[in-house]
Amino acid sequence: MEKNKTTYNMKKIIIALLLALPFTVMAQDLKIGVFNSQELMTMMPETNAMMSELETMKLDFSKQAETLQTEFLKKQEEFQALPETTDVTIKEHKQRELARLYQNIEEFAVSADNALKKKQQELMAPIATKIQQAIKKVGDENGFTYIIDNATGVAPYISPKADNVLPLIKKALNIQ
Repeated sequence: MEKNKTTYNMKKIIIALLLALPFTVMAQDLKIGVFNSQELMTMMPETNAMMSELETMKLDFSKQAETLQTEFLKKQEEFQALPETTDVTIKEHKQRELARLYQNIEEFAVSADNALKKKQQELMAPIATKIQQAIKKVGDENGFTYIIDNATGVAPYISPKADNVLPLIKKALNIQ
C-alpha cells in the first residue's frame, strides 16, 4: 500500500512538472519592450516639418478669418450708423447682409478646422508608417513578443508567437 501511495505521489509530481514546464519555457521566451510615442515624435525631424507646415496653414486661416471679421464689423458699424429715417427695406437688406457675413465667418471657421485636421492626418500618415516599420524591425530583430507604447497603452508590435486570448475571454464572459 505504501508503494502505491509513493507511486501515486510521484505521478502527481511528474504531472505537475509537465504542466508547469510549458509555462516556464513560455515565460523565458516572453520579452516585452516599451517606448513613449510622444517623446519619440518630438525627436523626429519629420514632426518638426509637419508642425511648421501646420502652423503656416493655421496662420493663413487666421489672417483670412480676421479679414472676414473686419468686414463684418465694418458693415455692422455702417448698419448702426444708419439714420432712424432710413427705409425699412434698406435696414432689412443690411440685416440680411450682416447675417450672411456672420454665416460666412462660421462656415469658414468650420472649413478651416476641417482642412487643418485633414492636412495633419495627411502629413502624419508617412510618419506613423515610418514609426510602425521601425517598431516592427526592432521587434523582429531583437526577439520581442510585445512592444508597448507607454504613452497610449497600445501595443503596436505583437509577435506572431503571441497567444490570442480572445476565445478565452469570450468564454469567461459567456459570449458565443
